[in-house]
Amino acid sequence: MVQAAVKTSSKSSKGIVTILTLMISITVGLTFPEFGKSVKPASDIFLTLIFIPVIPIIFASITYNITKIITDKESGIKISRTIIMFFLALICAGIIGCLVCVLMNPGDSLSKSAEVSNMIFQDMQKSMLTLSYTDILDSAQSFSILDFIAALLPKNPFEAFANGSIIQILSLSILCGVAIAALDNRKRGMALKALDVMMVLFKRVLDIPVKILPLGLFFTITSNIARINPDVLMSMKEFCISVILGFLGLIILAILLLIIYSPVKITSSLAGLKDPVVIAFSTCSNQATIPFLITALVSEFKLAENAVNIEIPLGVTMCRVGNVAYYAFIAVFIAALYNEPLSIYQYVFIIAGSVIVSFAATGVSGIIAIGMVSMVLDPLNLPIDSMLALLIIIDPVVDPFRTATSLIMNAALSCLVINKNRERRYEAAA
Repeated sequence: MVQAAVKTSSKSSKGIVTILTLMISITVGLTFPEFGKSVKPASDIFLTLIFIPVIPIIFASITYNITKIITDKESGIKISRTIIMFFLALICAGIIGCLVCVLMNPGDSLSKSAEVSNMIFQDMQKSMLTLSYTDILDSAQSFSILDFIAALLPKNPFEAFANGSIIQILSLSILCGVAIAALDNRKRGMALKALDVMMVLFKRVLDIPVKILPLGLFFTITSNIARINPDVLMSMKEFCISVILGFLGLIILAILLLIIYSPVKITSSLAGLKDPVVIAFSTCSNQATIPFLITALVSEFKLAENAVNIEIPLGVTMCRVGNVAYYAFIAVFIAALYNEPLSIYQYVFIIAGSVIVSFAATGVSGIIAIGMVSMVLDPLNLPIDSMLALLIIIDPVVDPFRTATSLIMNAALSCLVINKNRERRYEAAA
């Protein structure tokens, strides 16, 4: 009882520190933007400390558990069931993105803004950003689905690790797991022990940024908030509010899944996701959340570790519901902005195209990922050139919600797939 009370008190104080850090960071970032920009190097160091162990953990855990799935039928997870649930979630995300945009119609108020209208209809080559939008669009439009399929396997595995290409590392991990499973028992055991040591080693490395988490969050959130342009944000406020409402719709759907399939109470589920969500908001990186989400699902949700170690990296790579909803929203938004009516078939194309583009955008930088929505818009003869600058400017506001939405949905889908018997293991009230 005493240990439980101490543990509860520790979690409570940790939550208070996190909330205070968020409030202080947002306040400082908005009030002192120059200071926020000056702490960017400290933020980069913190993010680097998180990213260093992520790739080795992903490779070791997936390779280890793919081997276990093949050699041990009691693995606790069915890949076919997982893939089906991912696609259903992605389709739901596309539908919600379209519906929210149609209902909220943010393009109506945006088209009445003189500032935004000027940005839309003037030459964007002379806009406020020095970034070459033409290069971004060319990179996005030249990337086809065949390119995506060809890029699944790395020509040079070491280059994939150096570049942090998550989808190539995932493919390589699966191949290595299959290869190890084909070895004799002695060699397979040696390989599994080596992979286990790698996972333990880099989880220890991850303890370093975890110990300085409040300070790291302060630097990261402050520098991200300082990037926001208040004038453009006010012009795009209807767009931002509508997008965030769409993400909240997906989060509510995820919470409903947690209520049904989580092995612990919903209050415990949401409390257990607190740290991964904070990491998602502060880093805006799906990869950075992987070890934190795995830890939460194993320690707080009591899900099987071997199943979680496969489910989460797969979900983070394949099931980015936040991206799909955002792509679908942007496509419908631009169609409305240019007064282009959409048929039911075009909506279906937008949803399917958004799902495919979310796969193609895996592993590319955030700016190019935004530009890749042109893969959906081009067949509909809808331009994105004029809006790309605005989408990039407001991305620091939208990206945290997009990342957190995908994280929460992946947690819910993990409970659905792994805890398929819906066995509730509620702890007895103290």
